[in-house]
Amino acid sequence: MCPVEPVSASWIASVRAVDCTRVTRGSSSVVWRVTSHEITVAHSTVQRRTKTLMLVFAVAVLPRILLAQRETHTNTNGWFVFNADVAINEKWAVLFDASARRSGTFDEAMANFVRGGLAYEITDNVRAAIGANWSRTYPYGELPSDYPVTERRIWEQLQLSHEIGRLDLSHRYRLEQRFRGRRDDPDVDLIDYWERSSRFRYQVKGTLPLSGDAIEQGEAYLSLANELFVGIGRNVQRNIFDQNRATFSVGYRLTRNWRTEVGFLEHVIFKSNGTDVERNHTVTFTLSYSRPHLRPVGVTPSR
Repeated sequence: MCPVEPVSASWIASVRAVDCTRVTRGSSSVVWRVTSHEITVAHSTVQRRTKTLMLVFAVAVLPRILLAQRETHTNTNGWFVFNADVAINEKWAVLFDASARRSGTFDEAMANFVRGGLAYEITDNVRAAIGANWSRTYPYGELPSDYPVTERRIWEQLQLSHEIGRLDLSHRYRLEQRFRGRRDDPDVDLIDYWERSSRFRYQVKGTLPLSGDAIEQGEAYLSLANELFVGIGRNVQRNIFDQNRATFSVGYRLTRNWRTEVGFLEHVIFKSNGTDVERNHTVTFTLSYSRPHLRPVGVTPSR
C-alpha cells in the first residue's frame, strides 16, 4: 500500500491503492502516483444531505414565504366540548363528541358540531375507528362566509399509542370524506348541491401526569397536541394545507370516568382564496366521559 493523500471523507467512502510508483520532483519533493486504484464515491451521503436541506427548506423557509404572501386576520373564540368513549366489550367501543363553538366574546355563533363513531381495539396500543359527523358553520369574525355552511362527513382513523417514561403519546391518522352544502343564491336558505372533497389529518398528542405514573382520581395532568390538515381532491382550490391546530391544556380527573380540561388552541385556517389566513386564538373547555371495559377498580389509564 502506498501513502495516498487523504481526500475529504464526506465525498470519498474509501480509497484502496493496488499499485503505485514513486516520482521525484526537483530535489526535495517526493509524491506518489497511484496507477491502479478503486475509489468509491459516497453517493448516499450526498443524497442524504440534499434531502436534509430540502426538508429544512420545506419546514422552516417555505411556510414563511407562503405567509409573507398572505394577509392574516385574527379572531378570539371559545369552544365548549363534550366527548365520550364508552366500551361495549373488550374490543368494541362507541365514540361521541359534540361542541358549540363561539366567536368574539362568546356572543357570536361560529359552529355547532356533532360526531359519532365505532372503535375497534386491534391491540393494546393500536385502535381503528370509523364514523360520521354533522356540522354547521356560521359567518363569523373578520372574514365571514357568505352564508351558513352545512357539512356531512364520513371518516376513518387509526390511532397508535405508546409511552416514554411518564409521558403518554398518541398518533392519530384520520381520513375524511367531506360533503359541504353549497348555494347558488346566498340569500336563499336552500342547498343546491353538495361539494365533495377529502382531507387527511395527523395529530400527535402527549399527556403527562403531574404526579405518579398514571392519572388517578383527584389528580391533574398536562396535555400538548398538534394536528395538521391536508386537503385532497379536485375541489381543493389553492390550499393543500387546510388548517393547523396547536393545543395546550390543563386537565383534572374528577372521577374514574369523568375528566375536565381547560386549554388554549391556536387555530390557523388557510382560506380557499389562497391569500387570506385566519388565526383563531381560542379558549377551550372540555368535559370527557370514558368507560373502559373490564378494568380493575382503582386502575385508571392516562389515555
